[in-house]
Amino acid sequence: MPTQNQTGVRPLETPDDLSETRLEAVGFVFHGTVPQSGGKRGAVKAGTNLLHFARCAKLDRAGEGETKIWFRTINIAKDHLDEMVGQHRWKWCKVCEREITQKILNER
Repeated sequence: MPTQNQTGVRPLETPDDLSETRLEAVGFVFHGTVPQSGGKRGAVKAGTNLLHFARCAKLDRAGEGETKIWFRTINIAKDHLDEMVGQHRWKWCKVCEREITQKILNER
């Protein structure tokens, strides 16, 4: 997987990696299914292919068999997920999306 070669992108391969990332509370974490390169993209289950703030409590619900990837910035995350998972095949966690919307409204 090309994630290791990119700056600001790191696969989380063990539960300890995920725990450490959440403690740092920096960046964003994706969990879900990443199709093999050139492979067919299957159906997306509800509750998967979600992007969270690293500190989001809903990350505890991420499945053991799901791919987990940390991103330094939202722009890196969006570009990477659009390319690897597919545009419109991933989305924000509802809690994190609400937080972002509120932050934008508060800045106006």
